[in-house]
Amino acid sequence: MTRHARPSATGPMVKPAPEGRSGGGGLGGLAARVEAQTGADRDRYLDFLRVAAILMVIFGHWIVRVVVAPGGAPEAGYLLELRPSWQSATLIWQVMPLIFMVGGALNAGSWRRARADGVAPVGWIRRRARRLLRPTLPLLLVVVPAWLAADLLFPRALLIDPGVALIPLWFVAAYLAVLSLTPATLALHERGWSVPAIATAVVVAALVDVARLAGIGPVVGTQPLLGLPNFLLIWVAIHQLGHLWADDRLPVRPAGQAGMAVAGAAALVLLIGVGGWPLTMVPVEGTTLPNNAAPPTIALFSLALVQTGLALLARHPLRRALRRPLVWAGVALTGSRMMTLFLWHQLAMVVVTNLAVRLAWLPLAETIGARWWAHQPLLLLAFAVALAGCVAAAGRFEDAGGAAKGADGGGWGSTLLGIALVASAVAGLLWLGVAELPPALGLIFLIFFAAGLRALDGMRGRTED
Repeated sequence: MTRHARPSATGPMVKPAPEGRSGGGGLGGLAARVEAQTGADRDRYLDFLRVAAILMVIFGHWIVRVVVAPGGAPEAGYLLELRPSWQSATLIWQVMPLIFMVGGALNAGSWRRARADGVAPVGWIRRRARRLLRPTLPLLLVVVPAWLAADLLFPRALLIDPGVALIPLWFVAAYLAVLSLTPATLALHERGWSVPAIATAVVVAALVDVARLAGIGPVVGTQPLLGLPNFLLIWVAIHQLGHLWADDRLPVRPAGQAGMAVAGAAALVLLIGVGGWPLTMVPVEGTTLPNNAAPPTIALFSLALVQTGLALLARHPLRRALRRPLVWAGVALTGSRMMTLFLWHQLAMVVVTNLAVRLAWLPLAETIGARWWAHQPLLLLAFAVALAGCVAAAGRFEDAGGAAKGADGGGWGSTLLGIALVASAVAGLLWLGVAELPPALGLIFLIFFAAGLRALDGMRGRTED
């Protein structure tokens, strides 16, 4: 089996340009500079997959948020609830499995390099956690006080609650848990146990699914408590697929890659069409309807097989396209602010929607129809402009920081404490919206998050990879 060069780490997509290579001006010059700064071993295709998936998530979140005015009174709704037939579109737009799979490939390379440099597992976990959490804190410092102020100064005046802007936090918590297990999951992989580990996780998750869909156990928020283990089982199993990708252990021939996608699709047909698993791959906001993402089900893992198979099929032609400087520059520049785009996109939507409705910037349709759809391109453009402003203001927090030498003084105690505090903060903030608790409690969870980041950030030097 042919081995490819291992992909570079999940750090910046470009390195400092060699002195004297400016690349000229204009788009061509910018593309040349980005090309010059890109490491030779960078797997551009994995970066493309991440960027494309994040942009799809952003667009999907924007389009499902519905504002109509039946009888002239503005109302906010959710497309998947108001038009259930659109739930089938989530089979295309739910691309979080692809993001976790790519994360598994990139985290494998990052941990291997760190391990070769003598970095301990706890040191690598702390570095990766800081890279994930540092861009998150500025969002919380804006949204939580704004949410509290809105609740105190003009309660019920906003059409869409500021708490909606915190929905992306679920990914922060889930990905933090999965990446923290990378040293262990990669050790399993290197012993040849990835496939048995994935199969075991899927079987256990299937048993959880059956019990959950049977209505066993209490309901917390909108979903059965019994399903909580699947947040780890399914996302870790998908992340493990990424380890297989990193070592070319997935099908290398088109027939095998297509077979992987077909097998996943067939499993989806059986699970949803025959087995009684829900159709929607995302939660239907405002309802207690079961879904395949919160918590994840084996149907979501089947979707991951489809997406991975299709990604493998498209790999060679897209890798050729990504060698073009202009194409790669678009991916690299967008990817350099990927977390900021993801974290702030809901806030951009919340602000623009509330302003547009209250200031009558846009005539509202009475229902979801041709007029409503005709307005969407203008709204999406407004959301994108607002998000660009957010990125300009907050994007710098995503920078990796300096490469000064220094030892991270934290051990497992402070690391586990930091992760626990962050997880508690995220769970609490998301719970506020579900349970409609006073936003003032968000200040407590904000303190938890900052304390957790501080526990993970207690070091004598900065050595981000």
